[in-house]
Amino acid sequence: MVIIWIIVYESAQKSAIYGLCDLFSMAEYACNSQQKIKVEIILEDNINYIYKQSPNIIILPPSLNKTPNTCNHQRLVKFLRYYHLQGCILASICAGIFILAKTNLLNNREATTHWAYAEIFKRAFPKVILKEDQILIDNDDVITAGGMMAWIDLGLRVIERFLDRNIMLKTTQFMLIDPPRKLQSPYINFIPKYNHGDQEIVKAQRWLLDTNLRKVTVKDLVNQSGLEERTFLRRFKKAINLTPKTYLQHFRIERARTILATTNVSIEQVSWEIGYADTSSFRKNFTKITHITPREYRKKNGITS
Repeated sequence: MVIIWIIVYESAQKSAIYGLCDLFSMAEYACNSQQKIKVEIILEDNINYIYKQSPNIIILPPSLNKTPNTCNHQRLVKFLRYYHLQGCILASICAGIFILAKTNLLNNREATTHWAYAEIFKRAFPKVILKEDQILIDNDDVITAGGMMAWIDLGLRVIERFLDRNIMLKTTQFMLIDPPRKLQSPYINFIPKYNHGDQEIVKAQRWLLDTNLRKVTVKDLVNQSGLEERTFLRRFKKAINLTPKTYLQHFRIERARTILATTNVSIEQVSWEIGYADTSSFRKNFTKITHITPREYRKKNGITS
């Protein structure tokens, strides 16, 4: 029997909790009763160390809290450490990683969370090697998944590990869902930082928001800031943690994503609108940043061209 515990902590996402229960039920059905899966939902306030059977895996679901690092969860953290020592696998989804990371079991190891939480997580847990472009990272004894809906990917990985791949695939076919995904890149938005405190750099950033991108250069950003070029380049990198050239490239690709997802103008037109004279260069850079082609991205968003 496979025993799975799902921890319900304050602000835990209920749709993920009950969605996992349904997913595991379907997997058990796909087994034709050859393998039993026992799922227990455990409230954080009721945790203790005396259970008849130890779990195979404990799952921390996503959180609906916009600031997931503000809660302590000290008792839960000790609980997780205890069962990890008993050989239990620990798993987190999205913001659940903020609790898991407090166990120190992620230190010097790769992990992932929702891309929108990446910066706050890195500041809170600098010893964790965060790979926010990944949807799922399996370290055998610890599994992390990024994104509020990544409970599906995590659940399927659990099915594959404890049952087998064939049952996992049968589950996806029955529920009309895809096998576990690998990357968050197609979903990640480029969100410029404006709260870094360098007003001259902010001035150049704000100017870019309402500017025609067809002919914009790094030199234009320098001019808008009012700084000397060498000073601008140094301060921009310090404030944004990107070079102006890389920032401009990401800004253009983000604008392209918006156009691709909301219109059916040609790929060539999109390329020209955001400042790429060469469409092949645009396709190459778009795919490099998003890990998906412009045409695939448009199809994913339901736009036909």
